[in-house]
Amino acid sequence: MRRILVTAACVLAAAVAGAQGSTGTVEFTPTVGYWFGDVMARGTSEELDFDVTIDDAPQYGFRLAYRFTDNWALEGFLSRGRADLVTGSSDLFGGSNKIGTIDITTGELGFEAGFGHSRLVPFLAGGIGMTNLDPSLSSMSSETRFTGNFGTGFKLFFTPQIALRFDWRGHGVNMGGDHEDDCDWWDDCHHHNGDEWIYFTEVALGLTFVF
Repeated sequence: MRRILVTAACVLAAAVAGAQGSTGTVEFTPTVGYWFGDVMARGTSEELDFDVTIDDAPQYGFRLAYRFTDNWALEGFLSRGRADLVTGSSDLFGGSNKIGTIDITTGELGFEAGFGHSRLVPFLAGGIGMTNLDPSLSSMSSETRFTGNFGTGFKLFFTPQIALRFDWRGHGVNMGGDHEDDCDWWDDCHHHNGDEWIYFTEVALGLTFVF
């Protein structure tokens, strides 16, 4: 009986020790997320002479990581979703109008730093990449812009090869912003700049498979 207990304890310890994955492993994580949108201010593009909100919407994608040490991994991320474009106030009783939709496709490459070797492994992650914004409005064309992200999360390992993964990320997209002078009929001009960045907050769940 004692030998059985010792053997069981050794197997459990090995599973816990290997829970995070080891050097040279690959992690594949399909994800389902929800992105909280931001406002594209007037002047963000030449066609945008009023504020437009990119509404909150789901996103779908995957993460692919190569672990080059027990605690560090190189990670790629690809996601896609469609959000409504709305105008008006989001305040109580403010009202809003849908004027179209926008497809958001993001590809990023970065690093993940994990902490510990237990079944619950918290981590920090960040990276850079590109985001394609493709609105349905006929007056606006598709644009691909630089993006960066940073965030945190955790993995809960059920076995050394399978884990539930949670991510919280902030994504910033560089819009460039237009610089123009608005002049009224008596030539009183005011210099106006559109916002150079818009920000999305991502909350995502995924199932990680370790190979």
